[in-house]
Amino acid sequence: MARRHIMESTFRLNLLNPQHAKINEVIKGLNPKIYKSKNQFLIEACEFYIDHYGEDDIPSKEEKRYEQFVTRDEIEKIKKEIEYSAMSEARKEVISLLGGALAGVKNSQPVVIANPQEDMEEQPEEDVMNDSDVAGLAMGWMLKGD
Repeated sequence: MARRHIMESTFRLNLLNPQHAKINEVIKGLNPKIYKSKNQFLIEACEFYIDHYGEDDIPSKEEKRYEQFVTRDEIEKIKKEIEYSAMSEARKEVISLLGGALAGVKNSQPVVIANPQEDMEEQPEEDVMNDSDVAGLAMGWMLKGD
């Protein structure tokens, strides 16, 4: 008479695999006074794993197979998100600079320099752009970005 309430499962260990060899040593060395059967030990080990990590955390075979790979579509989506984010931040910065430049042009007051030749000699020569140059470059950059 077959027992329908008992299910058998095969458990193989490859002793050339260090992880499997370790498990084999533990199973072989079980204290028979504590564990009456290897079967009960394996059941308790599996139950402990499931209880502490949750059944939801154990991926199915199909989930595990694709879990480690990123698809081309996912890479493209990430690229587009990064590009959009970078462009948005750049536009915000350019608009802020343009606003500051335009506000500076409207509120600028003439500055009187006592001796322009003397000021030029004291300061090291730098590549300085005026507000209209910056505004022109920013507008050109914004138009190219669209």
